[in-house]
Amino acid sequence: MTTHQQACRTALVTAALLACALSIGAAGASAQESGESSLELGLWKRISATEMIYVPLAVTRADEVDHAEGLAGASYDRVFGRRLSARAGYRYSWELSPPSDTVPYREHRAVAEMTALPWPDARIPLLDRTRLELRWIDGAPSWRLRNRIRAEKTIAIGHARTLTPYSAFEGGYDSRYHTINRLRLSVGGATKLSSLVMVDTYAARQRDSRSDAATLLSVGMTLNLVF
Repeated sequence: MTTHQQACRTALVTAALLACALSIGAAGASAQESGESSLELGLWKRISATEMIYVPLAVTRADEVDHAEGLAGASYDRVFGRRLSARAGYRYSWELSPPSDTVPYREHRAVAEMTALPWPDARIPLLDRTRLELRWIDGAPSWRLRNRIRAEKTIAIGHARTLTPYSAFEGGYDSRYHTINRLRLSVGGATKLSSLVMVDTYAARQRDSRSDAATLLSVGMTLNLVF
């Protein structure tokens, strides 16, 4: 099988996984599932061969109600060889469409995370990301610990172009509830169009034992630009 044929096959598999996740979410809508969609712009500024500044700008909209939320922030990224990388930064999220009789939601969040690649030469690499979030939600402090395992495979599809289908599972502990309340399963594909542009699309199903919407279906797209 040629590289081009392999890339086409992988693209079809990724599309099938996304379609499957979306169809499952649609089927579960009658079971009181909620849905949301997200668009994100990721701006990357290279400082050195191992250091970058990352600025995310995102808008997330709930499907069933007139609710939208914005997010902005900045992070410092550092790579420590093939097996380890780290990130530290700040996120601010706010309610874009608050009802007139309520106080708008506001959250300040300090983020620190580390990503390990235990077996870099594996046929399907596994990345283990651990993230600590110090949160101030409407002025009330709390913290959250999240761990994500992600399996991915990068395939060359042309000069300077790659396709990386992936799947991931994440669990989150929230200090407000003293328990692991959130589990998230996602599938997606990251397409590198050039050394400066990458598009990531995904679908995810999330269960939260402490949320009014116990099950959430998310779809989203992120455009990453490197300067």
